[in-house]
Amino acid sequence: MPEINFDLDYQFLKDSYTGRGGYLDGSYLVRFPNESDTKFKNRKEYSPFFNFCKKIVDSITGHIFRKSPIRKLEESLWYEKFTNNTDRRGTYIDDKMQQLLRLTLINGVIFIIVDKPRIKVETAQEERELGVYPYMTFRKPTQLVSYLIDEFGNLTEITFREANPEDPTKTIYRKYTLNEWFISDDEQFSKIRDSGEHKLGVVPVIPFTVTQLEDDELLATPFILEIARLQKDFYNVVSELRTILRDNTFPVLTFPVKGDTEVESLKKQGLTLSTNNGLLYNAESGAKPEFIAPPSEPAEVYLSYMEFLIRQIFKQVNLDFANSKAESGLAKQYDYLEFTTMLVNFANALESCEYRIAELVGKWLDEEFKGYIEYSKQFTILDAEQFTQTVLSVLDRPDLPPILHSELMKLTARLILNPFKDEKELNQIEQAIDDNTDYELKLRAEGWKS
Repeated sequence: MPEINFDLDYQFLKDSYTGRGGYLDGSYLVRFPNESDTKFKNRKEYSPFFNFCKKIVDSITGHIFRKSPIRKLEESLWYEKFTNNTDRRGTYIDDKMQQLLRLTLINGVIFIIVDKPRIKVETAQEERELGVYPYMTFRKPTQLVSYLIDEFGNLTEITFREANPEDPTKTIYRKYTLNEWFISDDEQFSKIRDSGEHKLGVVPVIPFTVTQLEDDELLATPFILEIARLQKDFYNVVSELRTILRDNTFPVLTFPVKGDTEVESLKKQGLTLSTNNGLLYNAESGAKPEFIAPPSEPAEVYLSYMEFLIRQIFKQVNLDFANSKAESGLAKQYDYLEFTTMLVNFANALESCEYRIAELVGKWLDEEFKGYIEYSKQFTILDAEQFTQTVLSVLDRPDLPPILHSELMKLTARLILNPFKDEKELNQIEQAIDDNTDYELKLRAEGWKS
């Protein structure tokens, strides 16, 4: 059985996205040497927080789901039913897959369980009335207890811990094998509370990740790990800079005193001998009373380091082109290419994952998935007007192959109508274009000439 190495602080990763936990109560701040309890308490309360992780994760998700995935399910209507209610709470498949991507970017891997309610029914009508239909649910890495894989890296067994629905203060354990499932009150499964056969021939669990390095390594490194660490450093730097600005920005009044007796007298009057109020010096030294300002160099050093951290954060996600002013146009194009390549890889992973989800849903229903799923891989910004003019000029060419004519028509229709039509209507338009092409080919075969 592979060893599970929980060497990551998953709560910290979650806090880095939500802005809660140690960012909300200040416990992620590093205390200054000799900093008083009162000052540290105030610093924790008033330190500002800039959330890079949430911005990056949401931006990536938004880019990938800017266009709804194309699904052609005429031959697999049972899967279309599943897409409209993926989790028995009415969640549409696009929303569920967006949630999956966000959680995966934060946690490194999310386990998708495709299951079916264990309700005994006699007829198909009774099954529909009771809503006995496959659904999917997620499990996080912290819930993984153990797993087994075969020589090809396929799961043969997996166990999760989860809260007892009857008493959330207690834990139960859920195990799936190739043909069976078990629920137990203990990790050794000596106290079985429920069990049965699913007879799917596969473990109905999909480990989804976009950063997996080894086939047998289920706990992949989270995408935001380095970003979160840099963000925590930035949080501390901003807090320290704020302390410098608060304590040292304003000029300090200095004035002469003749001796220790006068110093003690001023103390009794409430003068604080520090940078919070004023500094004293002996008049016999010949210096005159004046305001003195602290040097600006420490703050400038902090500002420079903050800029460095921001550049590193954007570099982690291939977003240098969005933050750099000095790079040439060619260099920015290369950076943007790296960014879009990353998005394409994520889209491919989601597309492959949904095919596996559809396959498992089909196994529960004893159906074969014959549909088509495609996630958008187009992430460049097109000039719709210029693109349309170019396409229209090409469509009039007499030597244009019919299949290319059809594909350009469909691409143009999607580009122009996508903001106003849903996926079902766009599919109908594409079908109409294909039907028209077939009719034209038929006429040409009969001797018709344009």
